[in-house]
Amino acid sequence: MISAGQPLPLPSRIDDQSRFTESRIGSPLGSLNPLASLFPLVKNWRVLGACYSLWALFLLPSLWTSKQPVSVWMWVSVLSSPFTHICAFVFLAPVPWILPRRLPSPWNFILGLALSALICLPVSALLPLIDAWIVAHGNVKFNLGKSLDLYLSLVGPGMMLAGGLMAARARSDELREAFEAEAQVAKNRLLQSQIHPHVLFNALNGLVELIHKNPKDAELAVRHLSDLLRRIMRASEHMRLPLGEERKIVADFLALEAIRLETRLRVIWEWDEGLDSIEVPPLLLQPLVENAIKHGISPSLPGGELILRTRSQGGTIFLEVWNSGAPFLNDEEERGIGVRNLRSRLALHFGTGASFSIGPSSHGTLASIRLKESQVECIHETA
Repeated sequence: MISAGQPLPLPSRIDDQSRFTESRIGSPLGSLNPLASLFPLVKNWRVLGACYSLWALFLLPSLWTSKQPVSVWMWVSVLSSPFTHICAFVFLAPVPWILPRRLPSPWNFILGLALSALICLPVSALLPLIDAWIVAHGNVKFNLGKSLDLYLSLVGPGMMLAGGLMAARARSDELREAFEAEAQVAKNRLLQSQIHPHVLFNALNGLVELIHKNPKDAELAVRHLSDLLRRIMRASEHMRLPLGEERKIVADFLALEAIRLETRLRVIWEWDEGLDSIEVPPLLLQPLVENAIKHGISPSLPGGELILRTRSQGGTIFLEVWNSGAPFLNDEEERGIGVRNLRSRLALHFGTGASFSIGPSSHGTLASIRLKESQVECIHETA
């Protein structure tokens, strides 16, 4: 099960969205955990432990008020009776309703009711038999006949009703979780769709300027643009890609910009290739590189330096883009589509496991993405 506040794992490919949602809804309770599917309340083990403790404490006074000597078997009865009853209601009662969940309505309800009657009624009769067998060893009188009548008339139907309610509540929770996951997939697709035309429009604006200055270089730039768009379209089919693919996208974009800026653009790669296999949302660094060139290097007549750095330190992965030139202005972040989009996608995929910052650094501007290694590894395994 997924804890509160933790981002839901997303499928690696957008084509897997429907299969991903069906995998969460198509099982008896839609859960990815078979144990949680059959026993939906197992995740509330702390609450169940508290209920057991309170029930046992409620039975303890009966030991001291009893006129008979307290024996080991009486202690066993006080400790075992709450356990057997809680297990019967919480773990066994929902199972008959869960098993036929995949059947169409109303057959799932009819079969669930029949199975519940076949299982819960005999189990409700077994509970007083267990208690009677234990207290009989402690020489305590136990009216088995009245207990059987009471359990068959009240406890058995109560187990059936409680099991149906618990199964319905668990099904509702699983459906809500699946729909939230589907909504996150749709939101991610929307955010990625905002990036693609943004990259294309900016590249075309640069080509217009290049056509007037150097038509021959413009032809080469169109080829680079074609390669860049082909790689971006391929990346758009995925929710996450290896970091090495992100490097290729950035390299294609820089090849395009190098034709326009020539020697004014000086790129330095400080890239840890050992991190190329980790999976991140596509187009994380490309908007940062584009902003660095647009706001830091292009306005400068002599151009400037661009440093791309990836490193791992102290359980955190750093993806950094530094550029020389004019210092960063706070209002630029608010106007930029790429930066706002990047923040949204980081929150969507990693929650609190990722952070982003941008600001002045060493006569330039540093944009830094920080990812927890455990969060990245977890998502990589899910994919």
